Amino acid sequence: MASVSLRRYGQIADVLVKYGFGYFINEMFPGFINTKKAAVEEFSGYSAYVRIRMALEELGPTFVKFGQLMSTRTELFPAEMIDELCKLQDRVGVVPFDEVIPTLDEYIPDWRDVFTSVDPKPLAAASISQVYRAVMQDGTILALKIQRPRITARIEQDVVLLRSIAQLLEDKRPELRIYNPVSLVDDFTTQIRKELDFTRDGMNAERLARNMKFSGIPGIKVPKIYWDISGKELLAMEFVAGCRSDDIDAILAMGMDPKDLASRGLKAFMIQIFQNGFYHGDPHAGNLRISPSGDLVFLDFGVCGVVMKDMRNKFISLILALLSADTDLTIRYIKNLGVQIPSTGIDEFRSELYLALLDYKEMGAQVNFSGLLGSIQDLFQKNNIRVPANIMQLLKALMLVSNVAFTLDPDLEFTKEVEPFLKKIVADDMRDPANIQKKLLDAKVRLEDLARVPRQLGSVLEMASEGKLKVDISAKEVTDLSKTIESSVDKLVIGLILSAIVIGLSLVMMSQTFTVEFVPVIAYIAAVLVIIVIFYKMRSRSKKHED
Repeated sequence: MASVSLRRYGQIADVLVKYGFGYFINEMFPGFINTKKAAVEEFSGYSAYVRIRMALEELGPTFVKFGQLMSTRTELFPAEMIDELCKLQDRVGVVPFDEVIPTLDEYIPDWRDVFTSVDPKPLAAASISQVYRAVMQDGTILALKIQRPRITARIEQDVVLLRSIAQLLEDKRPELRIYNPVSLVDDFTTQIRKELDFTRDGMNAERLARNMKFSGIPGIKVPKIYWDISGKELLAMEFVAGCRSDDIDAILAMGMDPKDLASRGLKAFMIQIFQNGFYHGDPHAGNLRISPSGDLVFLDFGVCGVVMKDMRNKFISLILALLSADTDLTIRYIKNLGVQIPSTGIDEFRSELYLALLDYKEMGAQVNFSGLLGSIQDLFQKNNIRVPANIMQLLKALMLVSNVAFTLDPDLEFTKEVEPFLKKIVADDMRDPANIQKKLLDAKVRLEDLARVPRQLGSVLEMASEGKLKVDISAKEVTDLSKTIESSVDKLVIGLILSAIVIGLSLVMMSQTFTVEFVPVIAYIAAVLVIIVIFYKMRSRSKKHED
C-alpha cells in the first residue's frame, strides 16, 4: 500500500509540474521532484485557473469531483477560478462491457435470463459509473447504472492523499488556514462515499418521487427503482427517453411549451426545498430532462440536500428580503443562517449589497435571479465571509435551477413566480396546528422561566436576612442593585405581555378566517401595548427622581 501511495504521489507531482505548478511541489515537499523538470510549453499561455482545471481533469475522477465541490464554495475562491471549476468534465474512457460483467453477475446472477438484451455500448460514461440500456423479458426498458471496476479503491486511496496534502497546506502555509483545506477534504470524502453507494441514490429517488407525487404540480417524474435487481454498485431504474432541458430546439420539436416547463420546474424545486425539506442537490440541465410526453424528469440522485424546518423558515425570510431588495433585512437573515459577518467590514458589505439589490430591482425581469445570488457569493468571497457548507449547497442548487428556468424562459419574472408561493407557505405554516402548539409550549416555558425570577430573588433575600448569605456592598452598589432589580422587573412585565400576545396570536391563527394580512394589525396592537408599558415605567422613574 505504501508503494502504491508513493507512486500515486509521483503521478500527482508529474501532472502538477506539467501544468506549471512545480514550484508548489518544491515548497511543500523539498527535494521530492527533479527541479530540472519544467512545465510543458504548450500550456504556458493559459491562466493559472485554466491550468488548475486541466490538472484536475488529468488527475482523474477523485480530483474532478473534488474540483466540482470546490466550485460550490464561491465564498472561498475567486470568481475566475470558480468559472473554470464549473467547466470540469470527466475525461474518462469507456470501460469495455466485459469488465462490468462481474458486477452484473454479482448483483443479477441470472441477468442473461432477466434481460432479453443489454446494449454493450453505454448510454453515458461518467467518472464513477456507466449507464447501459437493458430490455426485460416483458419489454420493459431499464437503465442500468453500473459502477466502474475498482473505482472505490482508487477513490479511497486518493482521498487519503488529498487529506495529507491539505494538512501540509495548513501546517506550512498558515495564511491558507482561512480556507480550512482539511475540513474541505473531509466534507468531500463524506460526500463522495455517499455517491459510491447506489442504494442511497435509489432511496433518494424514491423519497423525491413520493414528495413530488403530492406536490400538486403535474408532469413531474422520477424514474422507478427496481430494487430486486439493484445493490450498492448497480442501480436498475426505469428508462425515460427525452432531451436535456436546455435543448430548446428539441423541446419545441416535441411540441412542448418551454415557458410552461420553466414555471413547473421552478415551482417543483421550491416545493422540494421549502415544503418537503428534501431537494435534488445538482439540478443542472443534464439532470433535468424533458420526456416526449412533456414530463420534467429528475435524474441522478447521488447528491440531495436536507433542510430542517427552522432553516427553511429562515431561508424563506432571506429570499423574500432579497426579492424586496431590503438590504438590512437581507443582512439580518444572512446572519440568522449562521453566517458570521465581521463587524469591521459590515459597512462596506452593506454598501455593496445595497448596490447589488438595487441592480436586481431596477433591471427586473432582465436579470436572472442566479445572477443576484452569484453577486452575493462574490461579496462573501471579497469580504472573507465564511458560509456553512449546507447553505452553499442550497445556494448552488437554487442557482442551477434558476439558470435552467431562465434558459427555458428568458422572460421569466422570478419574483412573480416565487414570491406568492413563499408567502403562502408562511401563511400555511402560521396556521399549522402543530406549529401553533409549539409556539404555545415555547411561550409557556418562557412564562415559567420569567415567573421564577421573583421567587429566586426572594430566596436570595431570605437567605441574606437569616445571615446565611454574606454580602459586602457599598452604598453605590445598593443603588446599582436597585436599578438592576427595577430593570429586571421591567423586562419581566414586558416579557409577560409579549408571551401573552404570542398565546393570543396563536389562538387567533387557529381560526379558519385568519389570513397573513392580519399579522401587521396584530403587530401594531402589540407594539402599542409595549409602548404603553414603557411610557408608564418612564413616568414612574421620573416621579421617583422628583421625589
